[in-house]
Amino acid sequence: MTTKTLDVICMTTRPAWPKWTLVSTFVCDYTGAMPRSSKGRSDGEGPKLGREGPKRRRDAEENRTRIIAAAREVFALQGFEAPLSEIASRSGVGRATLYRNFPDRVALAAAIFEDNLVALEARAAALEGQADAFWTLLEAMVEQQVEAHAIFPTLLTGPKIPALEQLTRRTRTLIKGPLQAAVEAGAVRSDLGVNDVITMLAMIAVVVTGDSSVSSRRRRARRVLELLSEGLQPRGA
Repeated sequence: MTTKTLDVICMTTRPAWPKWTLVSTFVCDYTGAMPRSSKGRSDGEGPKLGREGPKRRRDAEENRTRIIAAAREVFALQGFEAPLSEIASRSGVGRATLYRNFPDRVALAAAIFEDNLVALEARAAALEGQADAFWTLLEAMVEQQVEAHAIFPTLLTGPKIPALEQLTRRTRTLIKGPLQAAVEAGAVRSDLGVNDVITMLAMIAVVVTGDSSVSSRRRRARRVLELLSEGLQPRGA
């Protein structure tokens, strides 16, 4: 059988018989002949689904980004118990899309936390080697608590899901390097540990929770940080 004959066979409409479909698909793929299908194209453009794959992924990523941004705004304005329908509306997606990405509020809180953590990790990398890296990073973490105050009670006392446990480990790693450098430089007391810093941040989170005014939260958080920082200084300083 010649290639020309195979081209004719492949381009001829056949009954929808599974065995013929399997054989013709194999033969046409092997020889390079292009089968004709009512659902496909023979002009070299390829299957439509394959072309839409990257676009669908981009759309999904954009939807997720919009949902997280909307959740930040809604939680900041209305608290953590705000209707999820408000988040869907503000982000411009349907409820099904919202729940497909984030099945509950805790998942949304974890996503916001992770976004914050990514920003902090980038900040820490940029500060590496600087004398005040620990203090600068600590202030940045407190500012995040001010901005995303509604989610932190859930992060501190909510259900221990794997995603949050992983983020907690990353937070500890984030603090460890700058803290160790600060200890070695004599910028903080020598017995200060990662657990101490996390406890301090938890205390500040409690202080700012429930205050609807951003400026008031920031003022209170900075005051508490100032007072607590006195206890971080090297002994005898």
